[in-house]
Amino acid sequence: MTRSAQQAGASNHITPRSLSRALQLIGDPWALQILKEAFFGIRRFHDFQSRLGISRQTLMLRLERFTDNAIFYKAPVEYERVVYEYRLTPKGADLYTFILMIWRLHRRWHLGASILPAKLYHRSCGHSMDVNLQCSACKAEVLADSVEYQPGPGFDLKDEESLRRTRIVNELEGLGPNYLATVVLGDCWSVLVLNAVLRGLENFDAIRKSLQISSNVLSARLRTLLSLELLTQEQSLNDGRKLSYQATTKGRDVYPLIISLIQWGDRWLAGSMGPPDLLWHKSCGQILHPAVYCDGCGEQLRIDDVSLDPVSRKSG
Repeated sequence: MTRSAQQAGASNHITPRSLSRALQLIGDPWALQILKEAFFGIRRFHDFQSRLGISRQTLMLRLERFTDNAIFYKAPVEYERVVYEYRLTPKGADLYTFILMIWRLHRRWHLGASILPAKLYHRSCGHSMDVNLQCSACKAEVLADSVEYQPGPGFDLKDEESLRRTRIVNELEGLGPNYLATVVLGDCWSVLVLNAVLRGLENFDAIRKSLQISSNVLSARLRTLLSLELLTQEQSLNDGRKLSYQATTKGRDVYPLIISLIQWGDRWLAGSMGPPDLLWHKSCGQILHPAVYCDGCGEQLRIDDVSLDPVSRKSG
C-alpha cells in the first residue's frame, strides 16, 4: 500500500496498538526489573528473588506470565539436583533494544544510579559507548516529532483494544529518579499519557478523550510525570483558564523506549495480518525501521556485541 493511500485512511487514534499490546505483557514494575536481571544473566528463581527482594508469589506470577507468552522458557539443569532456569527466548532476547534504551535514559539523566551499569563497552571497537536509536535508512536519530503514524495492514477499527487497565501498585515508585523507567513504564497509564503529549496533545481534555481515561487517573499520572520532570505545564495560549502540557528534553528522551516497544510488538504480537500501524520517518520519507548504533564507531549493535567490562578491540 502506498503512503498516500495510508494517509487517506489515517486514524486519529493516539496509542499504537503494538504499544498497548507490549505494555499488557511487560508494563508493570516487577516485570521490568525481572527483565533487567535476565539480561544481566540471572536465570534461577532464588537468584531473581534475592537480587530484587521480591516476594515469592509476585515472582512466580511474573515468571509464569513470561513463560506463558514465550519471553522465557524453562530449562532443566543438573546442578547437584535438577533445577530449572528461566532463559530468554528469541522473543525475549529481542527486547534488548528496549533494555539498551532504558540504560541510555538513565545514563543521560541519572549518572549516579547504581541499579544499572555506569558504562557499556562495544566489543567491535573496544570503547565505552553511548547508544542511539537511529533510522536504518537515513541514520538520523529517531525523535518524537520526526515520526508519523499511519494505519498498517493489521489495523482493524473493529478490533479497538480497551486501554482501561487496573492500577498495579508500584512498590518502586517511591524510589523516584533512580527508577525512572520503572516508575513510568511500570504503569501503563503513565507511558500512554506521556506518549499522547509527545504526539501533540497538550490539554487535559484532549488527552482524557483520546485515551478514554478518567479525570482522576489522568490527574494522578500528570502529577507523576511533572514530578519526574518529564512534562511541564503552563497556561494555555488559547484559554488562560486551562493548562497545557509539553514534554521536556528529559521526557522526549523516553521516546526511544516507546518506539522500541512498538517495534517489538509489531514483530511478535501483531499476528498474521502484519503490524497494525506503520511508522514513517519524516526525515527520509521511508517506513521507519529503527536500529541501535554505537556512537563511537557507528556500527549497529546486537545482543552479543555489548559487554559490561572493558574489552579488547576485535581483530580484523
